[in-house]
Amino acid sequence: LGALHVILWKLADGEAYKGVGIRQGDVLGAAYGPADIKFGIVVYRIDGGTLTGVWADSRDLKSELGKETLEGSADLNGTYKITLGQNRDGMTNYGGQVAIKRSGDTYILVWPTKPPAIGVGVRLKNLLVVAYGGNPKKLPGVVAYQSTGEGALSGIWAAAGVSQTGGNNFNITTSPKVGREDLKRVP
Repeated sequence: LGALHVILWKLADGEAYKGVGIRQGDVLGAAYGPADIKFGIVVYRIDGGTLTGVWADSRDLKSELGKETLEGSADLNGTYKITLGQNRDGMTNYGGQVAIKRSGDTYILVWPTKPPAIGVGVRLKNLLVVAYGGNPKKLPGVVAYQSTGEGALSGIWAAAGVSQTGGNNFNITTSPKVGREDLKRVP
């Protein structure tokens, strides 16, 4: 069903990011964000209007992966019912619904928890990779990498922008285009 990975990015300018990822076949879906906030990653396998996923968060790296199955429209837009929501303890469940809003090649997801969990997603092949967080002012970014062989990965990424519209209301936006990132293992 996938394996959990801890990922560290160090950019040429010295900036660094920490993240968590879940591998599904030759795809690694990852969430990255500030170390001072809790964020998570969910990787859904798309089969028509059924999204079957596994998830984890940045604060608990040793538990089993949680499981979540959504049922809704095959076009990845609208309200989806959680038909299976299994917490990472493997024993307790949750339900409800998730709103998915498509914007070009990117997606915004909202789980109506308290506070709401907000996610930004990208699609790679038959997978929807979503990074989520509970702090609308510090949302994580998402990247989906596909192995291209010989220690190389080719990826797409997205991040959400948030502006406060008054009180506890926020406007969440994402670029309709994804960014691209290629990695090669350094010997």
